[in-house]
Amino acid sequence: MYTILMIEDDEVQLALQRSILMDSGYKLYATADGPQGITIFQKHKIDLVLLDLGLASMSGLEVLREIRRIDEKAKVIVITGYPSVESSVIAMKYGAIDYIQKPFDVKTWLKRIRAILDNVQA
Repeated sequence: MYTILMIEDDEVQLALQRSILMDSGYKLYATADGPQGITIFQKHKIDLVLLDLGLASMSGLEVLREIRRIDEKAKVIVITGYPSVESSVIAMKYGAIDYIQKPFDVKTWLKRIRAILDNVQA
């Protein structure tokens, strides 16, 4: 069973994504707080991080940098409702493995997650 950490400060998105991922058989940690997400990442074996860029507590890019500092092989998918070329380039430069724009197609989102996770085991 894969373990996913979701860091998302939109309560509706958090609840929706949590439900979808749990129904898909993933073990899930979820928080709306960047610093708390970093703490969870440090304390648990996390296979994939789903990270919203627009966090209130700390920028998603700062969280991404810290997670990658802790584990340079960490798999992080950045998710944003406010995409820009600049944020996409920076996220990939900081080590994001994928960049997804909200709203997204759930089936495609799950396929991308699964492909990344399956590649972790390969």
